[in-house]
Amino acid sequence: MPGPGRKTKTKPSSVASGSAPNDQVRLDSSLVDDIDSADGWNPVINVLCDYLELPDLSTRSGLKRVHANFDTIYRRLDKLYTRSVDNVRIKAGISGIYARLCVDSLLRNKLFEKDFLRQIFPLLDIPSCRNLILRALTTVTHHGGLEIRMEIAKSYPPLLRVLKDFPDDPKAVELSVVTLSHCFIAALCDDGIKLDPRLAKSLDLEGVVKAVTDALRKPSASRVLVDHSVQLLAAATRHYKVPPPTVNFLVAGLRSQDWMLRCTCLGGLLGLHLSGAEEDQRTRDPMKMIAAVSRPAPSHLNEILRAYGFERCETYVALKTTNEYQRAMMDCVSSRDLYSLGIALAAFILRTEFSIADGMFETENPVTGKREAMDVGLPFKMWSDALPHCAKAIRDKGLPAQADIADILDMKFYIMRQRIPDAVKITDVALKRSPNFAYAYYVLTLASDPVVGLRAAKKGMMCTNSSPFVHFQLMQRAVEHAGEMGIQILQEASGVEDQKWVEGIAFLTSALEDAKKYIAEAPPDNRHMKNVSYWYLLLRIMMADEMSSDLREVQGYIRKLKIADDFSNWIGVPPPKTYLRLTQQTVVKLFPEASEEWGDFFARTSSGNQPDLAAEKVEDDLAAWLEDMHLDNARGDHSESATFSTSSVELYRCSWCGNPSAILRKCAGCSKARYCDGSCQKSHWKGHKKTCPTTKSEN
Repeated sequence: MPGPGRKTKTKPSSVASGSAPNDQVRLDSSLVDDIDSADGWNPVINVLCDYLELPDLSTRSGLKRVHANFDTIYRRLDKLYTRSVDNVRIKAGISGIYARLCVDSLLRNKLFEKDFLRQIFPLLDIPSCRNLILRALTTVTHHGGLEIRMEIAKSYPPLLRVLKDFPDDPKAVELSVVTLSHCFIAALCDDGIKLDPRLAKSLDLEGVVKAVTDALRKPSASRVLVDHSVQLLAAATRHYKVPPPTVNFLVAGLRSQDWMLRCTCLGGLLGLHLSGAEEDQRTRDPMKMIAAVSRPAPSHLNEILRAYGFERCETYVALKTTNEYQRAMMDCVSSRDLYSLGIALAAFILRTEFSIADGMFETENPVTGKREAMDVGLPFKMWSDALPHCAKAIRDKGLPAQADIADILDMKFYIMRQRIPDAVKITDVALKRSPNFAYAYYVLTLASDPVVGLRAAKKGMMCTNSSPFVHFQLMQRAVEHAGEMGIQILQEASGVEDQKWVEGIAFLTSALEDAKKYIAEAPPDNRHMKNVSYWYLLLRIMMADEMSSDLREVQGYIRKLKIADDFSNWIGVPPPKTYLRLTQQTVVKLFPEASEEWGDFFARTSSGNQPDLAAEKVEDDLAAWLEDMHLDNARGDHSESATFSTSSVELYRCSWCGNPSAILRKCAGCSKARYCDGSCQKSHWKGHKKTCPTTKSEN
């Protein structure tokens, strides 16, 4: 059969000219006869393309001709649509032509300016052409930009009615969900809200979420329906407290065979808890800590501290440092020796997180009895302001070996003042001078760019002169950066043919490995033990080859998290209800119930046994035509499961520091080892040269 735009007969010349006034009164009888005799929508569109003398719309050259003659061609389409008041097959066929033109972004924008959507939506209420219009809307939104998707979102009620009124029409349900997904995600994303904040608030998220969740329960749910439903439900969680069945669906989705679907579900669960979550602990009250350790720790915590070594535990290191810090400041009053004070402060900074308290020299006002700041003749009043003065004193000594110490003081000062960019600037020079400078790498992990932060964390963890505190700080930052980046990359991957999803799994694998190591090695009372445990539990549940519905595989780690909570409560800092904590609690609490409710669903839809409606031959299916040509190598909607192997993940990780990245440099000798940069390759060479073919051939 000739494709649309491939001529089979000559159109009457009167229509070609478009000038005869009687053409606007009555349709050509031969056209009506051809339309009535056409068996299916594809033949209807073929007839219309030939009648209107449209170029071949399945080729790039054909679309170029439409560009060159857009106004003329649009007038033909619009005129014929207007004249076809009572002929819904012609109007529906023209809507299908519009959909095909929307594959081209420039033509789509031109049609949008012509308000072509007003011709499409009214046809949704006509049963005979409902699915054709749904297919057209799906195509328009699939190729549409943000503005068009948001415009269609304003007219969503008919799509929701289809879900409610025709739940047993699997094709209509699928196409409606796809269009709703495209449009609602556009309206709910950050860019969409900036463009039109009122639109997001006007959407009936409650009705759509319920209808989509109900549609997923149907045995006829296709893979396309599942993919778009997950994306829509995950996007909705940031704006609406989705009901328990939907939350259970997202929790159970963590065990889907499809990795991109898993990460979308996790992203949705994280979004569910963003609103109303508490900020993480930023400071520590030394008085609370002193009060806590002044009384015996609960027996089970005391035993854990004893087993790890009291002198290595964070609480006791912090208490010791607080006492020594206060003594050092008092000694400086009499000695005026800023150099010695700086050496001491740098050692404290490398020992514990809250090493430099913002205290001051005080005295009691004899009149008011209030404590007041006292001028002791030093160039600072607030103790933290001593840092830059001490750094200068160290640099004035002119000892190259102490340049790192001075930088530590300046970087800590900037961190305390929330001037992270200034602290990062120091690392540029410091790391060129001292490539093994672990604290400088730690400062880089605080940068806003997570790629820079993760690479710095991985490199810093390889430093041989790092203090235990700095080493574990680098490790927990690596977990956080890699976890967040992995989820983001997998949510943005376009399909299994997009190799970015392998990169995303490499990030998550890295986060999981570092989290496990951190929990095993870091002080049990470390304040970050909770956050790292949240990440570990979420990633382990999502990534493990097998996971029982009762979570028996991670019960030991759940108990360790409970212990971390006990330590936090002991020192007077109840665990903040951060979004990560709330997400972890939701998953652990609901996983058994969610597995029972949705486990069979994900097993079926991930195994390839679900219905493939896209392959069915139904009258309204325009897929063969709408997908006949792919412009700019555009990919279709994700519809295959994304699985992975360990070997493919290793290709995206540095052979020396383990940093996951898609832009690693290969070893020229073997093309197997991969590195972040020359410094990683140089550090790895001592071990790699034993197996590198280049070295073997030289021997």
